[in-house]
Amino acid sequence: MYKGMSKIFGKYWCAYGGFEALIKSPYLHIAIILLAATFKLWSNPNWWDISISVLPNLLGFTLGGFAVFLAFGDDKFREMLIDNSDDDEDEDDSNNSGSSLYVELCSTFVHFIVIQILAFFAALVSKSLNFKYAWNESIRPFIDYGTLFFWGFGFLIFLYSMTSILAATMHLFRTATWYEMHQRSNL
Repeated sequence: MYKGMSKIFGKYWCAYGGFEALIKSPYLHIAIILLAATFKLWSNPNWWDISISVLPNLLGFTLGGFAVFLAFGDDKFREMLIDNSDDDEDEDDSNNSGSSLYVELCSTFVHFIVIQILAFFAALVSKSLNFKYAWNESIRPFIDYGTLFFWGFGFLIFLYSMTSILAATMHLFRTATWYEMHQRSNL
């Protein structure tokens, strides 16, 4: 069971583009800038209430959108995307993973969903660990800095899930432009 899970996550990660695609993502860069701008928000307790209230609805909407995307276009259009014939596309649009354009586009949605789930879990864990304990005063500063780091990381994931909305939207728009070209070439 774990082997199958590992294999499918590996396929998704490869189709997405791996760490290179993540590190080069302008949407992650925007989230990092927003993290700095929102320091006052996430450096205080209860920031997680935003994530916990927003993400379940967003996740449901995203799953519905992914289902619609999977049914998008006609059979010939989907075959064209699966054929991996991305010769007409800019080199920057393809991540050279060996996956078809169809799988690469699906990996964008899967990435969006995975990030939302991670952000939700980070918010839940942060909320559940927000309690006072009589730590030894010598380690108290380390606990405080660790807490601030974890809160920042959790909020970064949340912000990245928000900026990923734009990434998924632009991938849908790109697909719509390809579909338009496909339909015009069949006239």
